[in-house]
Amino acid sequence: MKILLKIPTLIGFIFFALFILSCSGGGPPTPGREISLPEQGISIELAEGWEGLVVGTDWSVWERVRKGRADDPWVLPPITARNEAAGPQGGGDRYMNWRFKGVTGTFDTLVNPLTSQYPVPEGLWSLDPQKLELLEQADRLLPWPGLSDVTAKIRLYENTHGIASTASLWHTYTVTFNRGPNAYEFVMSIPDTVYHRDWIDEFWASIIDVSIETGQRLLVK
Repeated sequence: MKILLKIPTLIGFIFFALFILSCSGGGPPTPGREISLPEQGISIELAEGWEGLVVGTDWSVWERVRKGRADDPWVLPPITARNEAAGPQGGGDRYMNWRFKGVTGTFDTLVNPLTSQYPVPEGLWSLDPQKLELLEQADRLLPWPGLSDVTAKIRLYENTHGIASTASLWHTYTVTFNRGPNAYEFVMSIPDTVYHRDWIDEFWASIIDVSIETGQRLLVK
C-alpha cells in the first residue's frame, strides 16, 4: 500500500522535471566534429582531430541571455574548438583552440581597434589599448562554402597579459565579419611559447565549413 501511495508522487516529480527541462531549452549541443545550433541557424563542421563544444560557463550565460536576465549581446552560445589530436603544446601544456562568437549589430571596420571606441558592436574581442599592438590586418574572402560570399577583417595583435613580473606576451588572431543583422568573430589566443604562424595555419585548416542562416530566428532578445 505504501508503494502504491508513492507512485503518484513519483510520476508527478518526473513530469515536473520534464517541464523544467523543456522550459530551459535543453542542454548544450553534444561535443564533436559537427556543432549545430538549429534555433540560431548556425552549423560548423571541423576537420579530423578537432572537437567543438559549448563550455558550461558559456552555456550558463547563454541561458540567462535567453531569459532576459543578462545584458550580453550574444546571438548564440559561443562555440569553442580544440585540437584534440595535437594534444597540449608549449610550456603551459595549452591546447590549440579558438572561440567563435556572434553578437547583435554591425561590425564597423573603420573604428581603430587600438582606441577606447572599440569594439563596435559591443561584445567583440577587445583589450586595453595600452596593452595592444596591431601587427597586421587584411581583408580576406572566407574559404568555406557556406560563407564563400563573405569578406572578413583579419587582424593579428601582440598583447600583454598580467603586469610586472607576472606579465606574459601573447598573440591574438581575430577573423571578424558581418552576416545578416549580426557580427561574428573567430578568436585564437596564442601563447609566446609556440610559433604563432603555425597556430594561424592550423586555424584555417581546422574548419571544413560554416553555415549561418540569416533572419529573425537569430534575434533572440
